[in-house]
Amino acid sequence: MLAIAEQEWLKGFLDFFFPPLCLGCGMYYEGQDSICGNCFQKIEEFDHPFCLNCDSIVPSGSQCPICLKDSALLYVFADYRPPLKEIIINFKFRGITSPAKTFARAIASKFEKQLADFNAQAIVAIPLHAARKNHRGYNQAELLARELAGITNLELADNILYRHKRSRPQSRLELKKRQANVAGVFAAVECENEIKRILLVDDVVTSGATVLEAKKCLEQNGYTVVGIVAIAHGH
Repeated sequence: MLAIAEQEWLKGFLDFFFPPLCLGCGMYYEGQDSICGNCFQKIEEFDHPFCLNCDSIVPSGSQCPICLKDSALLYVFADYRPPLKEIIINFKFRGITSPAKTFARAIASKFEKQLADFNAQAIVAIPLHAARKNHRGYNQAELLARELAGITNLELADNILYRHKRSRPQSRLELKKRQANVAGVFAAVECENEIKRILLVDDVVTSGATVLEAKKCLEQNGYTVVGIVAIAHGH
């Protein structure tokens, strides 16, 4: 065990060469969540879910009043614009995973009643293709889902949905090409056990093409997707 003086010296040494910075603004910040209070206050939160079929705000109820039984409601924390955009880029591509816990807590707090009303039996994260996950070292949606599962006491089902075809990153494509890009990329284990009601989790939802394709795949294999949850939504 290091003595207190040695621990303080080591922390000072690391802070000098690798200073703790806010993921949103890049300013010096020592908090464990890596997001300073100023940046967190600037995040533009959403108060209501969106229907991904028609992009309408759904102020109440579990169905879109336009799409009805075809509703695909997205329960999302905030708008995908700075500083949240910079935070998620760091989370997604630069190996900084502390936002998973921060935003899982934020989502669980904001949508506490809705999450309880879903009566979900398990949480499923949007999977990465194995090659991309190996290159990145982790799946950011899975980290978020794992934290959310711990908060809600739901099972994290990481053996149900797979991405068996590699596709181009959605962010590099025009919106109208994104649906074709993810068509048929997922496969799911056929539902033969007690886990049927699924809460689907992703980090960022833009056009909704990826989560809707995953939802379709799960439902074709006997599951019911009771809700879709994400940190951010926007283009």
